[in-house]
Amino acid sequence: MKQAATRKNQAIDPPSQFSLFEGDLMNRAFNSIGIGSRGVTHIFMRAVFIIAITWGGMALLSIQDVNNLPADAKLAQNFFYDFAAYAQFFVGIPLYLIAERVIGESIMGAARDFEDTGVINKEDIPALHEAENTVERLRKAYWPEFICIFISFYFAFMAFAPELVRNDPNMVTWHVTPIVPREFLWWTQTHTYTAAGLYATMVALPLQTYIWVRWVCKIWFWYWYLRRVSKFHLNLVASHPDKTGGIGFLSEVQAKFALVILAGGISGVVATVGYKIAVEHAPVNLPPVWGLVVGFALFAPILFLAPLLLFTKQLNRTKKRALAAFREKAMVNARRVEDKWLHTNYNEETEAGLRTELNQLNLLSGFFERIHGMRVVPFDLRSAGQLIGSALGPIIPLIPYFFEWPEGPWKEVLEALAKMIPGYK
Repeated sequence: MKQAATRKNQAIDPPSQFSLFEGDLMNRAFNSIGIGSRGVTHIFMRAVFIIAITWGGMALLSIQDVNNLPADAKLAQNFFYDFAAYAQFFVGIPLYLIAERVIGESIMGAARDFEDTGVINKEDIPALHEAENTVERLRKAYWPEFICIFISFYFAFMAFAPELVRNDPNMVTWHVTPIVPREFLWWTQTHTYTAAGLYATMVALPLQTYIWVRWVCKIWFWYWYLRRVSKFHLNLVASHPDKTGGIGFLSEVQAKFALVILAGGISGVVATVGYKIAVEHAPVNLPPVWGLVVGFALFAPILFLAPLLLFTKQLNRTKKRALAAFREKAMVNARRVEDKWLHTNYNEETEAGLRTELNQLNLLSGFFERIHGMRVVPFDLRSAGQLIGSALGPIIPLIPYFFEWPEGPWKEVLEALAKMIPGYK
């Protein structure tokens, strides 16, 4: 039995180990504390661990401040009314962690399909492996991680730091409080951090920001890999049932990034804009408010569909060549059948042969429809719909603020968008 099992295992090629995540800094850190796998339990424990460090730390430091708030305190002074923090830490972080498992498995399968289906020529396999090895070196290197960490601290600092020099004594939030103005070289400090605000700037926000900045880095790795693959001479088949020459699996991979869009929309767009509108009472027609919503809805799906256009040139060439070859051969068969049916005496001896050729002609018709229906971009409406839906879904709660009928900010937003069109007056 053991020998049979061994022979069976040897007969199966090991799956591709191409990954965007294995062995990077965050996974090494999780592995060091015993939650290194991406099973359901470990994903849950990862989320709890990060939420405890980020939101939990801010909550503990905010308890005393909240208990000392006066009865007429603003909502912005109470950390526990900051629903943006709930969205960012309780929804966004778990979604990013879940997306890592889903997308990681999908990308690993796509890398395996490139090689196993014969889309990549055998002579290009070494170059494919070299591209995979390059991604492996990048994901395990420290310098990309240092860049991500630096960017994360920068964004975290810029989130609250401008409030320290804002000349508005009435502005009080849970993260800053007014002080006697202090003059420095080229600025005047009017506010100082609360304990929770300082913790947010130094720990919670950098860690939360690092998670999505890390995703930006991983997406860049994946796009670089796709670009390398698109440079190979691919073995595309115009009549392939997936209608994209045999690389339809790429559409399925890109559709999985809907989880990343959803996480970003909830934690980065809806949470931020919703907090500004509901708590800070920022006007909806303010460009930083509506611009973030409209820009995300428009460009987030495009960001993940655009890289597939790298394969359009080869797909279009394959389709044209297949149609040209088909028309030539179809004309020969059609003429032969027509000559026999219209210009040859029909008898029982020729009946079987004519029926066979008619069946072949019918098959050619179906074959033509398949080639003609081949897409020159490797994504379908279902995949595009998932990406678009994940971008529009999170902003649904914000729609009432934009579309107050008959008057509302929507008119000013449309006017501002129209002015961006070249030639608009």
